[in-house]
Amino acid sequence: MTRWSWCGWLLDDIFTADVQQGKAAPLQRRTRYPADIVQDRPAPPYLLPLIALAADDAARATLALAVARDVSRGADPDADDVATAAAAVDWLVASLRTGPAPGLRALRTLRDEAAAAARAGRPMQPVLDRALSAGWVLWGWVAAGSDLTADGLRALGDALLRTGDAAAAAIADGHAAAEREIATRSASALRELLDELLDLAGSDEAARGRLARRAGELGIPVDRPLTVVVADAGRDLADGDPAVVEVARRLVPGAAPAIGDPRSLGAAIAGPVVAATHGRLVVIHPTGARAPDVGGALDALGEDWTATASPADGLLTAGQAARDATAALAVARRIGWRKGIVAAASLGLERALLAEPALLRAAVDRELGPLVTAPRGGTLVDTLEAYLAERENVRAAARRLGIAPRTVAYRLERIERLLGGRLDADRRLRLATTLFARRVLGEPAALAIPPRPAGAARAAAGRSRSAPSGRSTPRQPR
Repeated sequence: MTRWSWCGWLLDDIFTADVQQGKAAPLQRRTRYPADIVQDRPAPPYLLPLIALAADDAARATLALAVARDVSRGADPDADDVATAAAAVDWLVASLRTGPAPGLRALRTLRDEAAAAARAGRPMQPVLDRALSAGWVLWGWVAAGSDLTADGLRALGDALLRTGDAAAAAIADGHAAAEREIATRSASALRELLDELLDLAGSDEAARGRLARRAGELGIPVDRPLTVVVADAGRDLADGDPAVVEVARRLVPGAAPAIGDPRSLGAAIAGPVVAATHGRLVVIHPTGARAPDVGGALDALGEDWTATASPADGLLTAGQAARDATAALAVARRIGWRKGIVAAASLGLERALLAEPALLRAAVDRELGPLVTAPRGGTLVDTLEAYLAERENVRAAARRLGIAPRTVAYRLERIERLLGGRLDADRRLRLATTLFARRVLGEPAALAIPPRPAGAARAAAGRSRSAPSGRSTPRQPR
């Protein structure tokens, strides 16, 4: 190999290496190694005493005992207290060695410790006391036994203050977050218990026994008579709906609204349970003289609410009472009941009539069909309803309809012709039932029939029930 060829080969290798190094340069610039990071960060002026403490097991044990005694308020700490105090001292020393403020990993350790205390049912204060007491004990040890300068002591004091503030915030955050988690799980469990009670079937003895045991563990009596109210607001409701919260607030003034918590039934002064289920509001309260004003509270639902109530012998029959009230609620809304609580038992007739809606519709069409399909049949149905509502009094029916008595008499004659017979007692009873069924089906007559005043019946009894002469009218009862 000649000298020139050897030189060319060397220059070619050098050029190739430069190119390869240039390609790797961006990666090298992005990569940082621990040694580089440590070299970039200046060591704290109090580092040497901390290194000495980390290597001195006896000194750390003395500090841990001092912290444990401080946290125990003078009582003799046990081995577990000393161990947790030693962990607090070690955490503080490790944190201070990395800088004047703890890093995210160190703070996560404190948050986890506080969260574990909350989940175990222990208070936050001992965790916080250990962290802060470790700072004071460490400060005293360094100040008494080291040769730190004034600047070093000042830097250590500043670092202890910053570390204490960050530690306190992390401990409070971890403990509070765990308590919120526990409260959420507890509320969910209580809500599930209420849902199971409302869905409980009377024939499921195994479920009855299990729910009775759970209620007993929570101090909820299962044999106290209850009233179950189910309300429909004309829209779907959920537990977090402001209207639901307001109902709960009105039922228990001055107390924080508790939604879906059946434990209120077992309180010293038993209170109501409020929850939203299947889009409706359910209120369960003890039956008795001290029952809350549920109707007044339900006004928070607006102007279109309807409610029905059903009694329950105890908590384990509340589900059946809720089902009865819900079935009655559909009927109450269908017949136009609004802004009031009606007993579910009082709607038994309506529920029975609606057991076969198609059959009821066919019966109504058959009985009233000749009137409805006749010319101006609506006025005939209105006249018949007013006549029956006024106890077959022609003049009273005329006043109610705002027409002349002669017109009422004429329409009654026409009704008799269309129905093919006189309006005797049996036919009047049958027609009154048919008109009632028509309202139950959700088709009230065009003329609203208001309830009679208390004295109206006595006044009507003294008025003449005869129609004008020359008109054939139904015979009036004596």
